Amino acid sequence: MNDENRMKPGVIAGELAQQLIELGLSWNDAIGVFGLAAKAIAQAAAAADDAEPEKFVVKGRRHLLDAFDREVRVVITPLDPAGNDEVRSNSLLATARRRAQTKLH
Repeated sequence: MNDENRMKPGVIAGELAQQLIELGLSWNDAIGVFGLAAKAIAQAAAAADDAEPEKFVVKGRRHLLDAFDREVRVVITPLDPAGNDEVRSNSLLATARRRAQTKLH
């Protein structure tokens, strides 16, 4: 497997995470979406293989949990004191900052 193929899952995960944040989902809801998607993919694979769905779901759950062991790097840039940051062009950062500045009651 070359480096380009190894990067694809990370790129896809980053794009999905950004879309979920842009939709305004909480991090709990966003993680739940990944779990539901993993289960749906496992069930679809079982149906396509005419196999026992539970075996695929168990294996899918294991792969999902194994993914948590992979190293990830998240980069959030600090606000530019001069107000020249790129928040408007990066909705992920804008949403993350807006959520970080929200007061909980």
